[in-house]
Amino acid sequence: MLNSIVGGGEHEDGGGGAPSGTVCDPGGETLEANVPGEGQFTVTSEMMGNAAIIVHVGEKTKVPDDGLVIAIMTSLQESKLRNIDYGDRDSIGLFQQRPAAGWGSHDEIMDPNYSSMAFYGGPNHPSPPNPRGLLGVPNWQQLDKGAAAQKVQVSAFPTLYKRWEGIAGQIVGRAKDIKCEDVGLSGDVGKVIQAAKEQLGVPYCWAGGDANGPTHTSYCPSGVSKGFDCSGLTLYAYAKVGITLGHYTGDQFEAGTRVSDYKDLKPGDLMFWSTDRSPGRIHHVSMYIGNDEMIHAPRTGKNVEIVKNVSKNSYWMDQWAGASRLLKDSGGDKGTAKAAGPINPFALAGRTL
Repeated sequence: MLNSIVGGGEHEDGGGGAPSGTVCDPGGETLEANVPGEGQFTVTSEMMGNAAIIVHVGEKTKVPDDGLVIAIMTSLQESKLRNIDYGDRDSIGLFQQRPAAGWGSHDEIMDPNYSSMAFYGGPNHPSPPNPRGLLGVPNWQQLDKGAAAQKVQVSAFPTLYKRWEGIAGQIVGRAKDIKCEDVGLSGDVGKVIQAAKEQLGVPYCWAGGDANGPTHTSYCPSGVSKGFDCSGLTLYAYAKVGITLGHYTGDQFEAGTRVSDYKDLKPGDLMFWSTDRSPGRIHHVSMYIGNDEMIHAPRTGKNVEIVKNVSKNSYWMDQWAGASRLLKDSGGDKGTAKAAGPINPFALAGRTL
């Protein structure tokens, strides 16, 4: 299973632009070591996948090994290498960076690729000039690694980074051997994922959404001017790369190449959910974005959101009906999709959009 991905950040203005997405497959890779003050510490496969992204981003930025170790030390202390959406005040993500401090938006910081680039800083810093990243710290390579981490993080507990140096070095060595692939935002997969992620927080409206974005329908809840339903969000995202989808989950299920096994999913695949796991009872579509996560427009009263740890959620896996791959692996060639016709909700009685 692909355990870690970012589909690219949403930072599109000047000063670095959005980074490429990175998919890393740690497989079952784990590590255990004794950490001073922590005792026996286990690095899970999920943590190792996040570490691989941090290391891979650093290597692309030509950060020396000492810098990679400092980054892993920092993430271990701040979040235990977990991409968490909570912390002290508004601190979030692998490095517990704060939107209020200028590190980026909530969604950007929750993108491990973006947050890693922000931590390293330098010429590819996604949010210059402040706060500075590691490469912006004068003579950082001459500093103690814990002290260098503190220069970036400005923590209230500056001495705690040092305890992670030993295991961080081991993690970097392991992470370098983990297979990673880039899903660049110049590629169709990255564009599709970014288009969907840009709609995070948009309300659900049954029959809502078209190739141009969220729309108003008579089914929008009171107070909601426009929104997406599940298939409206996916057809919008794929329209960004010239693929036209029908505004109906059944049509979208028949588009592209079938993916039956969850572990074979790739970023951008459309995921389908059925009350009895059969194609005839499909009621929902979402998009796989990697890291065992999907993005979707859930239901009335909810907004477009990302769901984490899908494979561990029995609610979802009991309804898994398969996926459809609309973008081929080689050269970004597009798969086939049924053309969309005008939507008539009354003609779709008993069918889910």
